[in-house]
Amino acid sequence: MTKLLELVRPGAPVAVFLDYDGTLVPIRQRPELASLRAERRAELARLGRKALVGIVSGRPLDELRRIVRVPGIAYIGNHGLEIRAKGRTWVHPGAVRQERAIGRAAAAIEAKICGFPGAFVEDKRFTVSVHFRQADARHYASLRNVIVEEVRRSRGGLVLSRGKKVLEIKPNIRWDKGKGVLELLRRAGASRPFFPIYIGDDRTDEDAFRSLQDRGLTIRVGSGRRTLARHRLRGVDDVWAFLAALRLLIASHPCSE
Repeated sequence: MTKLLELVRPGAPVAVFLDYDGTLVPIRQRPELASLRAERRAELARLGRKALVGIVSGRPLDELRRIVRVPGIAYIGNHGLEIRAKGRTWVHPGAVRQERAIGRAAAAIEAKICGFPGAFVEDKRFTVSVHFRQADARHYASLRNVIVEEVRRSRGGLVLSRGKKVLEIKPNIRWDKGKGVLELLRRAGASRPFFPIYIGDDRTDEDAFRSLQDRGLTIRVGSGRRTLARHRLRGVDDVWAFLAALRLLIASHPCSE
């Protein structure tokens, strides 16, 4: 922990980007069960007064804002396709163009997966998540085939990717969490370049680690799995300990605010 803090560039404004599920809260069987405790909301609010804080998630923007409920910070939803910062919302134009195709795919998959107990569809307007954490692992290949079929029906408009026990359907545009982070940094602006810190645990966070290579700190939560991140924290509690220590460090260098 101390070694990580020593890498924070003194005097530079700090931007902290945090994945939600698996980083700020433990992963739950269903997304709606992953709630943030009041004292941790307060910690994010305090950090947000010292640094640019952005919560980055595959969840849709409105849901992300509703569950986090911390004013004064930024939110990046739908893997970077939606951004809310300083009272303004931005949505990637390519996502808007594919909104109807996403809706059709979500409805079609919903109708077909009743034969896969434990799997369920989450229509996130600009993306679709098919969760299979509670499904029988033996059914994964068949479930994936159903989803692949719907992606093919889009004739190149949609693509399929995988996260932790979830299959994601997204618009076929070159965009991800990393590009969402860079877009927010561009929009935030500063008299001096931000020192970025990104903390995440999912496959989709690797895109952000890639975008921030050779810049700031990239930190993967958890062991195992090869990663592009330069550093690791063991789990959710370590993330919160790091954030509290980071806030104190920034407060001790007023010029970095």
